[in-house]
Amino acid sequence: MINPTVYISTCDANIFVVKYFQYFFNKYWGKHMKVKVLGFNPPDFELEENFEFISLGAEQVGGANGWSNYLIDFFSSIEDEYFVYGLDDFMIARKVDEEVFATALTLLDEKVGRIDLQPSLQYARPQNFVQSHVRKEGIEFLSLVDSGKGTNLYQNAAAFSIWNKKWFLKNIRRDWSPWDWEITGSMSYADGDGFKVIGSKDRWAVRKLEILSGQWPNIINTRGIKPEDLEEMKKLSKSSDRITTFKPIMEEKWYYEVPGGNWEQTIFF
Repeated sequence: MINPTVYISTCDANIFVVKYFQYFFNKYWGKHMKVKVLGFNPPDFELEENFEFISLGAEQVGGANGWSNYLIDFFSSIEDEYFVYGLDDFMIARKVDEEVFATALTLLDEKVGRIDLQPSLQYARPQNFVQSHVRKEGIEFLSLVDSGKGTNLYQNAAAFSIWNKKWFLKNIRRDWSPWDWEITGSMSYADGDGFKVIGSKDRWAVRKLEILSGQWPNIINTRGIKPEDLEEMKKLSKSSDRITTFKPIMEEKWYYEVPGGNWEQTIFF
């Protein structure tokens, strides 16, 4: 069975959060997983033995609209047939379900484009566009329907996922921002192309939190983070970091729309 490398992308403005990412990743997933950080200028803190920094250039030319160029060039250059991809501010805040992850790996074939490791298909997609896929090792897996027919199903999404490299590269174009990739890439390239997007139900390999957003500028969101982990984050924080304010964002409407609205209890139980 393959053990795919985890790749996360970052930028100079946000690389300070990689030290938090590393702490959470190694606590809740483990050092048996290799992580490669795709950025520009290297971090000013030490990386653990399972982490590697890869510079994509001296600077990100074109800002957000140049985002796709670096990923196209990098992923076109690697030999990996499958890989895990996520973002720098995704904190894996609870223990990874290794059984779900291992079972997901067995579902990979040439017509599976992406396996979402989060609760996305269950709680972040219109349910009329989600169907039963297969039950394996006692775990139920869902899949998106073949086409949203004008509704964006976000076949391309930055949620922690196992990616088929060929499909990732098929659905991305140069001079795209992440939003172009998720919207245009999904609706114009991935929709109805015959590839499957799969995700588990009720049990998920990865349960993560997003700590940065333009919706809460100058705040590191701590909603759902365990008190002991928050203390470690504060110890890792530096006065020179771009953001040093830790605060829980308490709005109830969230990425996951769960029954009853309490996503923390539903997802993190």
